[in-house]
Amino acid sequence: MKNSIGNHFENLSQDTKDAIDNSIKYYKLDLLKKTALSLIIGGQFVLKIGILVLVLFFVSIGLSFLIGNKLGTVSYGFFVVGGFYLFILIIISLFGKKLLEKPVFNLLNKILYLNDDLKDDKS
Repeated sequence: MKNSIGNHFENLSQDTKDAIDNSIKYYKLDLLKKTALSLIIGGQFVLKIGILVLVLFFVSIGLSFLIGNKLGTVSYGFFVVGGFYLFILIIISLFGKKLLEKPVFNLLNKILYLNDDLKDDKS
């Protein structure tokens, strides 16, 4: 009888250790998946922003020359475009947090809970 109870406790202890080990392995894999997905989305974001900055740079130079030629001096065109960007900077400084907060939280929510959505689709 003692041996039987001892075996049960020993098996329970081993089963508990196995369950904890499996949980740790699962959460490591889940963290790896979410980290990889975050890096992929972040990399795509950086590439898109980089291309957008290049396009904006060349369009700004073109507009500066165009406006400058219309005003008679090229430097005036650069001042007008610079003033426009200063105006945009002020607007973003005042209202940027409200504009960016919701999309960033939605993106992070999508990344973190993508696994839960996949489980719901399979059901």
